[in-house]
Amino acid sequence: MTEQASTGAAETAPPASTTYPANAVHLLRTSQLAQISLSQMADTKASILMGATFVIFTITIGQARQGGAPIPLLILGGAAFFAAIFAVLAVLPKTVSRKPNADSNLLFFGVFSQMTEGEFVEEVMRRLKTEEGFYRTMARDIHQAGSVLQNKKYRFLGIAYRIFLAGLVASCAAYIILYLV
Repeated sequence: MTEQASTGAAETAPPASTTYPANAVHLLRTSQLAQISLSQMADTKASILMGATFVIFTITIGQARQGGAPIPLLILGGAAFFAAIFAVLAVLPKTVSRKPNADSNLLFFGVFSQMTEGEFVEEVMRRLKTEEGFYRTMARDIHQAGSVLQNKKYRFLGIAYRIFLAGLVASCAAYIILYLV
């Protein structure tokens, strides 16, 4: 490990003579496909949770409007409402409106949509002139996609599921206390 790497300094390019194994691209492609798959799974889970919570919340509102919503249903409806908010936050897209720079992730639509087609093509071609440029572009995309998964999608999805689970438990406990004890 170099001194620069151990101190957390900015990443430097390896010497121009660096060669990569013939299968190095497969590692990056596999990792990129895994990120896409995990993102799709998170979106699907959020969609399922949103559907379930919207149904529960709608039933709760209907019962409350008729004046007959029992406490356990109100608890479940409230938890469903807050779980739905976090599920929506998990899938809510964030776009970037700043002008791309040399370190921008060209594979992210929020970056390349801020460029003209000509600027985008020229920058892609510049980065793809070397094998290292190609690998760095893919590695940057993989890292940023993973960061979004960890810091946004799965974090909000985890909160949503925990809220929903807590609402189920609290609703069940309220039902037992009110009607079975």
